Amino acid sequence: MIDVKLSIVNSKPEIFRIIRVDENINLQLFHEVIQAAFEWSNIHSHFYNADKSILKNEEEILLGNALNKWESLIYVYDLADFWTILISLLATNSGELSKKPVCLQGQGKSPPEDSGGIINYCEVLELLAKHNKGDRQYPLIADWLGENYNPNEFNCEQVNLNFKNLVL
Repeated sequence: MIDVKLSIVNSKPEIFRIIRVDENINLQLFHEVIQAAFEWSNIHSHFYNADKSILKNEEEILLGNALNKWESLIYVYDLADFWTILISLLATNSGELSKKPVCLQGQGKSPPEDSGGIINYCEVLELLAKHNKGDRQYPLIADWLGENYNPNEFNCEQVNLNFKNLVL
C-alpha cells in the first residue's frame, strides 16, 4: 500500500486528496480511483510522467512502479477544461493489503464537471461570492452551483463511499 496525494494544480486554496491505495493497481484502474476521489463522471483520462511525456498502455503500468521511477505523475482530465492533477508519492506502507483505496484526508470541494478548468472555476467562485453579498447580478451561477455552494467543503466519508462502490 502507498499513500499518494492528488492535488489540482493551481487551485487556491489547494484542492487535494490523500489516499492509501494498492501500489500494484494499474493506471487504467487508478483513473477510476481519481474519478471517485473528485466525484467526476469518468469521461476522459491521460497520464503523463514527470518529463510530461504521455504514458501509453495504462493497463500495463503499475502505479507504484511509475511513482518509484518518476516520483510524480500528471493526470489530465477533460482536455477542454484541462483539469491537471499532480500525483505525488507520500509514503510506502507495509500493512494489511486492501482491495479498495481509502481516503485519509482532503481539502476543498471537487469542482463541477464542465466548469471551464481551474481559471474559469475560480472566476465563477468570485462571481458567486459577489452575488451572495448582495450584488445579485449572477442568478444563473447561483442556480447552477446553488446559493449555499461552499468551495471549502470536503467530505472524506463520501469519497470513501465512492471508493467502496468501485469495481477494481
